[in-house]
Amino acid sequence: MAIISQALTEEQRERIKAKIDRARAMADTRERVIPEFATPPDGIQCPHCGNTGWTYEVTDDGYESVRACPYCYERRQVVRRLQHSGISPRDYARFNLITFDPGKTPDSAKMLAMAKKYLAEHTFGGPGFGAFGSSGMGKTHICIAVCQELTRRYREPHHYFSYRSIMPGLVKASKSFKDDYEAEMQKWVRYQNLYIDDMFKFSGKQAGDRIVIDQDELRVFFDLINARYLSHKTTLFSSEYTVKDIAAIDGALGSRIYDMVKPYGLAVSGPNQRLVG
Repeated sequence: MAIISQALTEEQRERIKAKIDRARAMADTRERVIPEFATPPDGIQCPHCGNTGWTYEVTDDGYESVRACPYCYERRQVVRRLQHSGISPRDYARFNLITFDPGKTPDSAKMLAMAKKYLAEHTFGGPGFGAFGSSGMGKTHICIAVCQELTRRYREPHHYFSYRSIMPGLVKASKSFKDDYEAEMQKWVRYQNLYIDDMFKFSGKQAGDRIVIDQDELRVFFDLINARYLSHKTTLFSSEYTVKDIAAIDGALGSRIYDMVKPYGLAVSGPNQRLVG
């Protein structure tokens, strides 16, 4: 049987020492306001750790240790994850469960009810969430609201994938060096919770009674969805195309998306609410 060494590497020891030194310095000056931490970037003030998120302790037998601040560390983690999601603070303020109006249309009420059901039943690595159909029905709003709650309620990070902005770069990478493509693809595959917004926006072209997507784009997007499907990653979708539309474009892609959001996928229809009133 192989023996796994528990000894710390020199680099790990240096990192721990640096944290201890920083926490010790903060502990020495905790009772007064420290100018450089007077307005922390995350906006969370904590006199217990000097706004560092870490506390320094010395045990009765003289050992020094650093631990996460029990008063603010978890809140700082939530803020940090929101800051690195790719969604702006302004959109978080606009798009949440409180600001979502369930009275606009019958489907609005259904979306909010489905979002609340999804969040109540959510499990790590479980199914995703999807809102498909007419433009201007609040699909992006409800999906960003769900993403926020995944982080605030379950402490899970999420990331935003703007289909229109990101897909052209992935397609371009697929025609370049294989290593570049795989590296770019893996960035999006490894995220535990990924929200793909406006899937196929401006990509579909009507050909008779069929919708046609550029084959290079379709191949790359299938690579992404298939990799996340096989890795059991949670994916959220919004699209003007229904799952039935997507299955007609590519059966394998449509069936995977159906499985990834089941039973939390919802088709919505109605007039564009941005143009009403």
